[in-house]
Amino acid sequence: MKNLSFGILLFFIGCAAPKEDIEIPEDISNLENLTVYSEETEADSSVEFVHDVTFEVPENISRNWFKRFPGYNWLAGIEIDDSGRVFIADHSFKMIHVFDSEGSYVTSLGREGNGPGEYQSITDTEIFSQKLHVFDWMKFRTTTYSLDSLKDIETEDVRPPVNMGEIDKITGWFTIRPLLRSEGTYLAGFIEDWPNANVGSPKYNLGQDRPMKFFFMDNESYIFSDEIFELKKGREDLVAQVGDRHLFNLRTYPFLARSLITISNDNHIYTTWTKNFLIKVYGPDGAYLRAFYHPYQRKILRREEVLPLFDGNDEWGMRDLVQHAELPETWPAIKSIITDDKNRLWVSKIVSDDVYEWWVLQDTGELVAKFRWPENRSIEAVKNGYAYSHEADEETGIQKILRYRIEMEKN
Repeated sequence: MKNLSFGILLFFIGCAAPKEDIEIPEDISNLENLTVYSEETEADSSVEFVHDVTFEVPENISRNWFKRFPGYNWLAGIEIDDSGRVFIADHSFKMIHVFDSEGSYVTSLGREGNGPGEYQSITDTEIFSQKLHVFDWMKFRTTTYSLDSLKDIETEDVRPPVNMGEIDKITGWFTIRPLLRSEGTYLAGFIEDWPNANVGSPKYNLGQDRPMKFFFMDNESYIFSDEIFELKKGREDLVAQVGDRHLFNLRTYPFLARSLITISNDNHIYTTWTKNFLIKVYGPDGAYLRAFYHPYQRKILRREEVLPLFDGNDEWGMRDLVQHAELPETWPAIKSIITDDKNRLWVSKIVSDDVYEWWVLQDTGELVAKFRWPENRSIEAVKNGYAYSHEADEETGIQKILRYRIEMEKN
């Protein structure tokens, strides 16, 4: 149905401000090749989104797209091929739903299981070289489908790196799930220790940095680069002692900072710790190129606002955790970040209880456009002039994927 159209008023682009004119956190100000933008940065384009297609899966296949609990997401990726076909990866049902360019359901790929073309999880997808690549973190393997036949033509066991023991920095470390790159290699991460909630143990590490180091790995599970970058930790921790229970967050929540990584079509890598609007940029060879920072007054975090997220079944005690833990003073600055097919960044900022402000940026940090959408609407992919949005009905929680035509004009 093509019956929804709304316009967003945007602003104008501005110049970067001298560092000394803006208060910058110390750990940010020391970065090399850092561009700091003014708080009054404005955009130079206006944009309108026109609803084009709603993608729905037949109920006899999978219609269980709903929000189970904070931090859970059934959606493992959206890919669009050159013909306009859409591939929606369903982590809950371990399959990929295929739609034609008009939104009609074509078929599903894969199912739950351990054999060829079967999955224990779907955690990453990528289209390149006329193939769809699907990564299964639980099985640690990639399955490849031909876009011509939609048949699985290859199952590739990725395995932990065969030469990991030869690299002193990560000897004895654990492997984080690799990210596919558009040339058939992987960005592989390693962590020294997983979260350890064993109170009194010398390995207890909640609330501490748990560094992650990243390298390039080929499709034969061989690390072929020096260390590319290090992230201090993957997520912010919450802890609380409630009676005889030592509670902690099993996953990240929307009001906690976390590390995000996204890789563009041309294999540039972007990283951010979502507490601040700071994005670091690395080239296809892994070399650090630059960073940019947009000052942002973060939203105050109030306990009574987040407790309702945990109403209902709470067998893990997460409502008690949020009720008694010391919470951050503010929400993170950034909610999400993706790249489009023009290698621009689409970044959502948390601005109010029910609204995100999206910024479209050049890869240098210059603001192209900005607009506001409700928090139940999240852009997951942008290609060929369309935005693909993951949306949830506020009353039922049922989720859908919608496509919007992007109409962007210079002011």
